[in-house]
Amino acid sequence: MSKIKLPLAPPILGLTLAIVSFSSSIALPGISTANPSNSRLDSDQRSPKAEVAQNHLDQERITSRTLQPLAISLAWMPPNVPERGVPGKRKAAATRGGPRCPKVEPPLTALVPATPSMASEGQMRTESVFGLTVVSHPTFWFYVPYALTPDLPLEFVLQDENHNEIYWTKFVASSSSPSVVGIELPSTVASLEVGKQYRWYFVAKCERLGSPVVTGWVKRMSLNPSLKNQLDQATLEQKAIIYARSGIWYDTLNALAKLRQQNSNNDLLMKDWVKLLQSVDLDAIALAPLLEF
Repeated sequence: MSKIKLPLAPPILGLTLAIVSFSSSIALPGISTANPSNSRLDSDQRSPKAEVAQNHLDQERITSRTLQPLAISLAWMPPNVPERGVPGKRKAAATRGGPRCPKVEPPLTALVPATPSMASEGQMRTESVFGLTVVSHPTFWFYVPYALTPDLPLEFVLQDENHNEIYWTKFVASSSSPSVVGIELPSTVASLEVGKQYRWYFVAKCERLGSPVVTGWVKRMSLNPSLKNQLDQATLEQKAIIYARSGIWYDTLNALAKLRQQNSNNDLLMKDWVKLLQSVDLDAIALAPLLEF
């Protein structure tokens, strides 16, 4: 049975994510920022043992520097929304209510950016609910405003652009208060294909008819060699920064969620999480606890 993660890990230095002047604010492993004329001999003048020792020292400097809280908080850099539109619904419509799903504010909500779409005359205005990922099996996060019990199953569906079902699951969770839940696409499911868009649905099965539902899109993008090299060498904190400045929403959010779960007493990480959600107008749910699955 799922439960809220209890504060087990001791607090670490908080991650205050920096995007502006990225290259000068954070050093990635394998990228030396030291002045070679001050502290290093030319590589052809060093013995193998000295080379190994120097590399180890450089790595320690990098680790120490990148764990320090940075002075500029995370600035989300949104990508362009696809021209053909990705209509969705980030917040569930009001339901008739009931014992399991009473009318509440804020409602069932997807933790994904939403962009209002321009409506033609006489047409209803819609919104695009869309984000990018670079991983084959991303994690999707949702705010559930109800107490979670075995009587309230949650349902998640992922489809390709032709409405073919890629993944479906129904599960129950345990929480006495509104919470944020994460659903990871399992490794047993086929990988998301690079360049393709997929639509997801998330439902709280309250009633036979009229259960609250949210829907949106995810697209897997390719990694250029430079970005791949940075991510391959990066810590989880550094990955969050790289993802955010590259406009990769799902992976930015998931990296921060993992950091929060690993360091649940860290107030600075909580502030980073709140600021990220505020940047996409999700202030109302920013303080909700995370459930561990």
